Amino acid sequence: MKKLSIEHPFFEFMGNLGDWIILNVLFVITSLPVITLGMTMTALYQVALRRVRGESRYVAREYFQACRSEWKQSTKLWLIFLITGGILLFDVLYGKNLWKMLNLAIGVLVALWSFTFTYAFPLQARFQNSTKNTLRNALFLAFRNLPATLAMTALNCIPAVCIAAGEFYTMAAMPIFCVAGFSLTAWVNSLFLSGIFQKLIHRKEDEDENTAR
Repeated sequence: MKKLSIEHPFFEFMGNLGDWIILNVLFVITSLPVITLGMTMTALYQVALRRVRGESRYVAREYFQACRSEWKQSTKLWLIFLITGGILLFDVLYGKNLWKMLNLAIGVLVALWSFTFTYAFPLQARFQNSTKNTLRNALFLAFRNLPATLAMTALNCIPAVCIAAGEFYTMAAMPIFCVAGFSLTAWVNSLFLSGIFQKLIHRKEDEDENTAR
């Protein structure tokens, strides 16, 4: 009977799956204080983007390195989203009986918040920039790549949708997201983001080349 090599596709798949599970568990545990969520999301996407590019080997080490290097600016970014998101959530919960046009405006702001949130932490993970420019670039990329933005935002909203749907759906989704849901969401999003960021890098290189001429 033929022996299976450690380079067999099955073992490679199981190894990759194990890495994504480790990444997810690290993300869940380090996100429990809530205030650390900006740092952990940036670290999650830094590792996920590196894995999609084939540049990641040691998930845990790279994750904690990203946490140490990105905590300051990522926390500042997270606080902006936390405060603005809290205000929007209050408006959504308690503004149902308001004037219809005002409700529409709140809906537009929620969509803009969600689109910007989808790109902000991956951008923080991939590029060095100020918080202001990161937010501005996030909104720009969101509308420039609207089909991908809608797909990624829908994936990001799954936990919130499960919570809103009730206790049964929340309890059903919880084991999935505690084991691999967040990291696999980051993986799928990173497949979109890698192509988007690569185009952005090429565009910047072309602009620099034209300026040099």
